[in-house]
Amino acid sequence: MTLAEVGELRNRLKACRYVPVNVASTRADLGESLVWDEGSGALYFVDISGGRINRLTPDGQAECLYESAARIGALALTDQGNLIFTEDASVAIFDVSLRKVRRHSVSVHPRSTYRFNDGACDPQGRFVTGLMDDALSGNTGALFRFDGQLNDQVIHDDMALPTGLAWSRDGHTVYFVDSAARSIYRASYLAEGRLGAVTLFAETPAELGRPDGLALDRDGGLWVCQYHGSCLLRYDRHGHLTDQVLMPVPCPTSCCFGGEGMNTLFISTARLGMSAEDLHHYPDAGDLYAINPEIGGIARHTFKE
Repeated sequence: MTLAEVGELRNRLKACRYVPVNVASTRADLGESLVWDEGSGALYFVDISGGRINRLTPDGQAECLYESAARIGALALTDQGNLIFTEDASVAIFDVSLRKVRRHSVSVHPRSTYRFNDGACDPQGRFVTGLMDDALSGNTGALFRFDGQLNDQVIHDDMALPTGLAWSRDGHTVYFVDSAARSIYRASYLAEGRLGAVTLFAETPAELGRPDGLALDRDGGLWVCQYHGSCLLRYDRHGHLTDQVLMPVPCPTSCCFGGEGMNTLFISTARLGMSAEDLHHYPDAGDLYAINPEIGGIARHTFKE
C-alpha cells in the first residue's frame, strides 16, 4: 500500500474519538518493543536498525542507554529492574544501573540475515521472542522461549514474520502475530511453556497494512499496530473489530499500556524506507505517541533472572 493510498484511505474513514498525542520527538528509524516500568515511571523502547535501547524519563526526556552494531529487536523488564533484550539472533541481559551487558546467550542461527524481532515474558518469567529472516526466505521464522539461564527452545515454527506477543490477564492464553500473513493467532499457553492448539484470532484488512505490535486491555480487548496502515485496531475478546485509531504517521510499530493506573496506551512508530518527500509530509515519523482508551491495560510479566 503506497502512502498516497494510505492518505486516501484515511480520508474515507470515520472520525475516531481517540486522537494520538505526540509525547516525544524520538525520530527512531524503526522504533519497537515498548516497555513500561511502573516502578520508575520510565518507558523503554528500541530502535531496531539503529541498534539502540532508549528510555523516556517521566519528565519527557529521551536518552540512549545502550548502542550496538547489531540489530536490537525485543525488550522486556526483569524482576531485578534490568532489561532482557535481543541482539541479532541472540539474547542478553542489560544491567540498567551499570549500563552494561552482563550475559549473552549463544546465537540460535548461523546466517546473518536472521534476527529476533518482538518479544515478551510469559507468566512463569521466561522470555519469548520471534526469529525472522530479513531476507524474507519464507516460513523459516519461529517463536523461541528462553529460561533464566538463557537456554532456548522453539515453541512454534512455520512463521514468516513473527511480531507482536501478549498474554491474557489469567496467563492461560497467548496471542501472537505473523505480519506477513496479516494474521493474529491465539493459543492456550501451558505452564511448562508449550502452546496448545493454535487458532486464527483475526485477519487484519489488507488495505490497512500489516499487523505488528500488540497490547491487551482489562476487558480482553486486543490493540494492534498496523504497519503501513497508519492506524491502530482494537479487537474484542471474540476477535470482532471494535475501534480504529488514525495515526498521523504511516507506520505505527509497537504499543503498550502504562502511565497512572495503566490507562495510557503508548505507541512507537518508524521512518524506515521513507523518501525525502514522504518525510516532508510526515516529519514526525519515528516519534512516540499516546492515547487514553476508555479501558486501561494490564501489566506485562517480567523475566526471572
